[in-house]
Amino acid sequence: MDRIAFRKGLGPAVAGVLLALAAVAAALAFPRLRVVLGTPWANGVLLALLAALAVCAAAALWRRRWLSALFHAGAAAVVVGGGITAGHAESWQVALVDAPREFTPPEYRRTVVDGDVAELESFTIETYPDGMPKQYRTRLRFPEGVRELWVNKPLRRKGVTYYQMSYSRATDPYGRQWWVTHLTLRRDPGAPVTFVGYGLLVAAALGLALREEARP
Repeated sequence: MDRIAFRKGLGPAVAGVLLALAAVAAALAFPRLRVVLGTPWANGVLLALLAALAVCAAAALWRRRWLSALFHAGAAAVVVGGGITAGHAESWQVALVDAPREFTPPEYRRTVVDGDVAELESFTIETYPDGMPKQYRTRLRFPEGVRELWVNKPLRRKGVTYYQMSYSRATDPYGRQWWVTHLTLRRDPGAPVTFVGYGLLVAAALGLALREEARP
């Protein structure tokens, strides 16, 4: 009887742990919270949680409970990825002017990312028949060639993600107006680790569900 009750309570417990880990990872993904989450107390809590998960995973492996070990390994990866994000993720804004090169200083059309020059090749706006903006695209020239990004289609290159955010108008000293494309660049070395962790958690959850269904 106690074993049946334990199994019934296992599902809500696992769901609660998953939700808690997801909340921690989501909070760590926001750089503005680094001041709070980067304190020694917060770091100690994360390390304690990671140590507990590692011990649980080792115990599960020792008892050959593979799905439980997979679950705890995934949870540990989420914690590690969130910690890396909190400590090392960074984002910054870039504004590039879409004006002819002969009218624009080079620094207005380009930015340097990790030693590589990303230069604005063109900026285009697609509109509906009534003139309302439909989509806007930025084409950037890198040392290896030209690549494009637009809204909801970021560009990923060498660990940096380029997001198309907005656009505006700029007027030069001669009264000529040019389009300005506004980009957000983000580097998050913890994201791959976090995604791997979520994948392990999903695999463990599916394995547990299939095992329960297979039981008579």
